[in-house]
Amino acid sequence: MIKIPVPDYIKSLLVDDWEEVTKNLALIPLPAPKPANMIIDEYFDEEKQKRFEGSAEMDLLEEVRSGLKEYFDVALGRTLLYRFERQQYADARKAWTEGKGEWKGKTCVGDVYGAEHLCRMIVQLPEMIAQTNMDGQSVNRLREEMTKFLQWLSRNTRAYFTAEYEKANPEYLEKSRGIS
Repeated sequence: MIKIPVPDYIKSLLVDDWEEVTKNLALIPLPAPKPANMIIDEYFDEEKQKRFEGSAEMDLLEEVRSGLKEYFDVALGRTLLYRFERQQYADARKAWTEGKGEWKGKTCVGDVYGAEHLCRMIVQLPEMIAQTNMDGQSVNRLREEMTKFLQWLSRNTRAYFTAEYEKANPEYLEKSRGIS
């Protein structure tokens, strides 16, 4: 299995995230002001300045960009949520399907969930990749790209990670007990 080096600061943010959700029964406010798709696109826009149009490196960057978005959309509802967040996910899906107010224009989880959930996915990426038929060279390239992305994200945590979680109200606590 491949190893993707996660910067220590992001590791500590993920531990804090786990504690907030599972121990303190708090939630990340949705929709995220800077959702995963925006984070990925901002990284791509910055990183593509360092690459030549039409080069193999640029092609790889574009592939990683689309792959991260696709994996995120598939993985979020299946593996990235803590049990306590599942009711929020159900509520959010309903809201973005209706497309009213702050939910207008949201079409997928990548438009709703932010850096915390994106990093949860990246931590799980080695297990996901192990279930594919990627060759060793492709895996190494992906690891290099993910390392660059995580270093960039680590330098920009204030811009992308949630500063304050919301305490769940009693109604949410009651509803969340019925979701498994």
